[in-house]
Order: sequence, then structure tokens, then C-alpha cells
Amino acid sequence: MLYSLPGVLLVLAALLPGATAAQDVQHFEQRYAEVLGTTLELSMYGPDLPAMERAAAAALAEIERLDGIFSHRRQDSEVMRLNRARLVTGASSELLDLIELCAQWEQASESRFSCKLGRLQALWDEAERSQVLPDQQQLRRLAATIATARPALFRGTRTVSLPEPVELDMTDIATGFILDHVLTLLRRNLPDATAIGMDLVGTDAIYWGQPPAIDGWHVDIAHPLQAEDGGPLITLSTTGRAITVRSHLDRYRTIAGQRYSQTLVPGSGWPVENGIGAIALASSAVASNVAATAMTLQSTAAAIAWTDAQDNLDAMALDASGNHAESARWQTFVAEETSLNDDSVLALTYTLPPLQPQGTYYRPYLAIWISDPDQRPRKNLLLLGQEQRWARENSRWWRRVGRTDPSLVDGIARPTRAPGEYRLIWDGRDEDGAKLAHGDYLLHLEAARQEGGHSYLAIPFSLGTAQSLELPGEGELGRIVLDTVPRR
Repeated sequence: MLYSLPGVLLVLAALLPGATAAQDVQHFEQRYAEVLGTTLELSMYGPDLPAMERAAAAALAEIERLDGIFSHRRQDSEVMRLNRARLVTGASSELLDLIELCAQWEQASESRFSCKLGRLQALWDEAERSQVLPDQQQLRRLAATIATARPALFRGTRTVSLPEPVELDMTDIATGFILDHVLTLLRRNLPDATAIGMDLVGTDAIYWGQPPAIDGWHVDIAHPLQAEDGGPLITLSTTGRAITVRSHLDRYRTIAGQRYSQTLVPGSGWPVENGIGAIALASSAVASNVAATAMTLQSTAAAIAWTDAQDNLDAMALDASGNHAESARWQTFVAEETSLNDDSVLALTYTLPPLQPQGTYYRPYLAIWISDPDQRPRKNLLLLGQEQRWARENSRWWRRVGRTDPSLVDGIARPTRAPGEYRLIWDGRDEDGAKLAHGDYLLHLEAARQEGGHSYLAIPFSLGTAQSLELPGEGELGRIVLDTVPRR
């Protein structure tokens, strides 16, 4: 899952290794900010770059059109107008299709998933505004009434009728529906394309075809329950699957200092508590999206048992205690030489101290990277600060790394972070994904803050041996803990 600089568009065209003049494969890659509430990365391979550029523009226009039907954020969307009117004739075919899919997946998920919770969500929105929790018994009674109510659809007149107290909130499943729909559009507009991938950063992705020179799309998946940086939890390989990553605290409300998940239990109207993390793969983005959401309401064992009973659905479930379970075919999608916690060779805990400046506090820009003893960069682990002008504040990183490849800011930079302790994992691989040889290396940490200080540390370590080191830190860098372990 990539992080990108808002507003920056990147287009690449290349002759891939092994291609001939008659078989030129062009690679189109573009990142778009503020698409369905996140960043969209669109990647396509094919012989005709101008055609891919036109197809990308059409895809964005179609996403915007469909968002105008399903969005719960836009008061003028078709679904929000339906919620207010209660009865609509001449509804779009897409809205009718998605309402039917909602009913099918409510049944398939054994009522762990529902599109009918709009009124319950509205009560929680009001609770967040007032900072007063809703009455739990009132929520339970309302949820019970909603559970038995069914929207009525009449295809002939394209009429939808909502019974009280149902209000539709199809945010999650609509994301999957849009990805499925737009992939179909892209394939239709690009009959000669060999591979297409769409990644909504941090949430949902869908992949089709096989990029040149590799055995499938390789997708790094972060741990759903941990705010770790750096190496992925697992790398999946696919040639035609959708992937959704979920946890119950992906989105939350804060009420009286307590976090409450925005994922509600349909049967009670209360937020999911102590939910699991889920990674779901399916033949459609609708299926992976709904499955991952439904899994977060179950134990790891129950979630995988339910997954194994579904067609074309595979998953991993993880809980906060470190337990995990996998569906029967899960390992067939794990990229070679990677699995849960496999190949992790370095764990870094770093602290951004809670400084008290005289004026406004600005969050620090942070760079963490690996080099050999001669200062030659081998791997960028983390860059906080999403604009090139701020990346330059970390002068050592900029001179050694960023100046030679400014596009790194677009590809790996993440937003700055508040003071606190964070964890980063590295798998011992360089920028090209190759394992680095055992030997001596340097871990660099550099932090700079607008109207603040500048701090830099270079920590020697030996790859392939076990060691543990703790540094108190100073200035913009707080306590540092470094642990290295041999490869397993």
C-alpha cells in the first residue's frame, strides 16, 4: 500500500526487460489524492500509453459519478436524497443493484453486515457532537426494528421504498462496488492491456492480469491492528483478486476521551469492542470488503470458519494478543519467502518527544534509512513530511538520498506525526527487494522541525547477528530502542 503526495501525478513509460520493439510494454502509474476519502493509485500495463491516459481520465470521471450516487458524505447524493424522501421512482440502476447486493450480503454474513444502519450511525454522530453516549437500550430496540425491515424495490418503475426506521449507509460496500465497476470499464476501454491495479491506500485494492517479468502483483500488507511502520506483515501475490484490510478501529469516534469504533454491531447498534483485524481476498471488491467488515465482529477462529464456508473467499484473521488464523487456501496467495513475521531482521522503537516550544508547535519531519558503512543508501525505511520543501529540512537525508531521487517523496512519504512512541520493522531487503548480505550497516535517524531544532543519529549495527541497543535520545529525537535478529 503506497503513500503519496496529494496533487502529484506520476506517469511512467518504459520498455520492460525482455521486451522487443514489437512487444513494447508501457507502464502507466498515477496517484490521485482525495478519491473516495483516500488516495487512489492506478497502475496499468499495455502497449498504448495515450489510450491508458484516456482510460484513466474516464475511470476518474466514473468514480466521481458513482460517488454522487452512493456517498454518505454528500447530502446531494442519490442515496441521501432517498433517505430523506423515503420513496423514489426513477432510481439509478446502480443504486438498485447495490441495494440488492446489500440484502444478499446481509444474509450471507449472517447479519454481521448491514447497509441499513444510517439512523444508528446518525445517533452516534450526535453523541460525538454532544460528548454524551447514546442510551444502550434505546439503540438495541432500534437495531432490532431495523433488522426485520426490508427496503422494497420495483425494477419496472425503478422505485425504492424505505420502511421506517431504515436509512441506508452503504459507504463500505459502495467502495467495493465502485472498484469492481471501474475495473470492468478499464478492461473494456483497454482490450490490449495486460495488467491493471487499483489501490485505495490503506483500505481496498483490486488487481487483474500479470505485470511483466513477475509472477503476479506483489502487494505488501500492513498489520491491521498495529501502527507499525516499515516492513509489511505479509506480502501477497495475485493475478486477479481484490484485497481488503480492516480493523474495528480503522475509523472511530472519540466521546468523553474514549474511542468508539464506527463499525457497529447490527444486532445491538453498539460499536464493535475488542474486534479482530482482517485481511480478505476475494474475486470481487464487494466480496472482500463485506467479508473483512463482517470478520471484525467475530473471533479469529469463527471468522476463518465462516470464510472457509464461502466461495472464492480467503482470509487471515488476527487478534490483539498476537493470535492469528488462516483460511485453508491462504498460503497459496502468500508471496514466496514471506509469511507472518518471517524475515524480520530489525525492530526499531523511536520516540518523538513532547517538546514545549515558546510559540506554535510544528510536528517534526523525520527520515529513517539504512546505509552501508561508506554512507551509500541501501533502504529508505520512513519519511514523514509530504512535500519536497519540508523533506529538504532533513539535510543529511536530502544530500545522501532525496536529492538524487526526488520522486521518493511522492512514493514513500507519509504525514507528520504527533509526539509519541512508534515502532518500525525492517525485513532486511534493499530498495529493489533483494536481501542485503550479512555485515555492517548504519541506521540513520534525522528529525527537523519548523521553527525548532534538528537532530541526527547514525547507529552502527551488524546484519545477521543478534543485538539490542537503547539510546536516551536528545533534541528532536527521544528514546531509541534497536533490536536485530538473524534471519530465520
